[in-house]
Amino acid sequence: MNDTLLEYANELYESLSAEVLQKLRKYERKMTVPIGFKLVTQGIRPGHLIIVDKGSVEISISSGSQSMFLGVAGQGKVLGLRSTVGEALPEINVTTLEQCEITLIPDVAFIGVVKEHAEMYLAIAKVLSGDLKTAEVILREIPSGRQRRCAPGA
Repeated sequence: MNDTLLEYANELYESLSAEVLQKLRKYERKMTVPIGFKLVTQGIRPGHLIIVDKGSVEISISSGSQSMFLGVAGQGKVLGLRSTVGEALPEINVTTLEQCEITLIPDVAFIGVVKEHAEMYLAIAKVLSGDLKTAEVILREIPSGRQRRCAPGA
């Protein structure tokens, strides 16, 4: 895989044409964030789409003072898509497990590209469908009446 393809190696971009990628690229802002950085906080709109380019993140949900571990995601994971396209508050927390390189695309710019290019709807549906499948797997792993929990703030 050449450097250009690696640059776009994420679950959303893999389904998009070169023309759409070029438009999205104009709005990208690359950042490096430290270990323990909150990329997404439950109940607070991120205001942008987040792509994990390098590193790993922990995904969890909060319930009262408890936190339930959902999984770890890494390179290529797209975060905040449901909040961006559905204007919904996130129901998850996402925290970096190591120093991560990320790409941010402002919500308004992303939605503008979506409205111009119908192919984006299918790409978005694929990502959200994958997230739903992951949620179903997690729910099946939770024993009836009990939940796996990790320490608060973990």
